Formats: sequence, structure tokens, C-alpha cells
Amino acid sequence: MTAEKPKHDQLFRKSLENPIVAYELLQAHLPQEVLEIIDTSTLKLEKESFIEPDLSASIADVLFSAKFNDNDGFIYLLLEHQSTPEHFMAFRLFKYMVNICDRYRLENPKSKNLPLIYPLIIYNGTKNYNVPRNLWELFNNPMLAKKFWAEDHKIVNVHDIPDKEFKTRIWAGILEFFLKHRHEKQLLKRWQEIADILPELTKISIGYDYIKLILHYTLPSIDKDDKIELEKMLINTLNQEKGVELMTSLAQAWKEEGIEIGILDGVKIGKQEGIKLGKTEGKAELIQMMLNTGNSVDDIAKVTGLSVDEIEKLI
Repeated sequence: MTAEKPKHDQLFRKSLENPIVAYELLQAHLPQEVLEIIDTSTLKLEKESFIEPDLSASIADVLFSAKFNDNDGFIYLLLEHQSTPEHFMAFRLFKYMVNICDRYRLENPKSKNLPLIYPLIIYNGTKNYNVPRNLWELFNNPMLAKKFWAEDHKIVNVHDIPDKEFKTRIWAGILEFFLKHRHEKQLLKRWQEIADILPELTKISIGYDYIKLILHYTLPSIDKDDKIELEKMLINTLNQEKGVELMTSLAQAWKEEGIEIGILDGVKIGKQEGIKLGKTEGKAELIQMMLNTGNSVDDIAKVTGLSVDEIEKLI
């Protein structure tokens, strides 16, 4: 009975388990500049494979750890044994090298550096190896791709931007403004500082939703009493319709999140019951405030949940 031929990956790995085979292969194919910095006495065959299971029939890999000038490093060998070379092999290789770095970080959590990795592809296909040899050649603009991926990334530190600059570009500015101040304990003051630009945002419909988004982001850093002042500010700053609409949507959002806050003394938003009015004084004070800011009785009914008759009696 004829013995079954060994699979490519089995042949590849088992052969390189022999230190003499591994040493000769690396001596023959690694660049001299790499050989000069590797301590070959530290070569160790690692057990891990980084090939996706569905590609194991066409690609095999072997990973050696070694010291590169006394620093941790790896030599990564890929055997590409399909008849036609893989066009995106440079990208696959990049992913595998990132995975190696990721594994290294997990095993060396205190290390502040990533290991050097030298990749080497061994190809025994029958077609010419005419596919891109580096990651950048896979892009339409290799020069820009290499620049974007390999050079220092740009950092925008919002703490370095003066607050007054944010008002010169109010849409992105309000986002950066609150990203800058988000860690402060009290954000009511910051809302008051940008109150004058809120009406500008609500000139188009998406501005209203944008303000709601920023409000939900900042509310956890605003105390209960300050929430009351924030609500007053919103009603006074925005036009009547938008102010009431925003109040209603905020009430619903806080209710869903189970947050109880006071609008005024005796007025609370609860988990299940929406806005409840407590003391008669609290009811009357809220209604009077909303009347003073131009809200109609119908508007007040929408926000408070009271009937028109109840509101008129309180008035």
C-alpha cells in the first residue's frame, strides 16, 4: 500500500523543526543586514499559526522567535503553494504580522515596544510570481498610501484649542468644545458659554437633533439642580416651538434612562409616569415660567402632561 503524501504544511513545519534545516534555509535567504543583527542561537520554532483555516490548503506558515540585537523579534516564513500567486498576499502578510504583534502584546503586557518581524515568502507555484510585493502597490496611489499608513498620524488635541475658536465654526466647534470640557464636574457653565450660538444651529432641522445629541452626551456630568437651570436656559435661548420640543424629547430620554430630575421644586421626571407635578406652588411656578417665555397653554400641556383645564385652574 502506497504511503499517503504529507501535506504541504506538515512537510514545511516538520522539516523546519530540524534546526540544521532551519539554519541553512535562513542563512541562504535572509539578507545580510538581517543576519548581522539576529542571534541565531536564540532561534526558536513557535507553535502558533496565523493562517485563516480556509486558506490552509494553499498557504502554510512557520514562525521563529529570535533576538534582534538583544531585542525580541520574529522571522515569519510563508509557504505559498498554490499554482497561481495570490494577488493580495502582501495584504494578507500585513494582517498576519499585525496578529503576531497582537499576540506578543498579550504575552508581554508590560512591554512598550512591538517586536521586529522579518517576513519571507517561499513560493513553489507554477505561474510567474508577478503580484504586488508590498502593501502600498495594492493602492491606486502607492505614494500617498505609504505616507498615510507609515508616517506619524496627525493629532488634534482639543485642549490646545482656545474656546473662542470653537465659535468660529459652530457645527464642529460645539462638538470639540464639549469633548474638551467633558471631564469637568459641572457643565452648566459651559452650556451657558455657548448659548448664543444655539439659535444659529436650529435654523435648519438637523441642528435641533444635533443639540439633543450633545445634550445627551453631557447630561451625566450635570447635577440635578443644574439640570433645572439648563432647561430654563434652553427655553429662553431657543424659540418657543423648539424650546418646548426639546424639553419634551429630553423628558422622554431621561424617563427611558430612569433618571429623576427636578424641573422646578415639586416637578420630577420619573421612570414610568413622565412628568409629575407635586406641590401646587411648584406647578404654578413652572407654568408661570413657561408662560413668561412665550409658551401657549397647549404647549404647556404637551410638556407637563396636565390638561388644559388643570392648567387654567392653576393660572
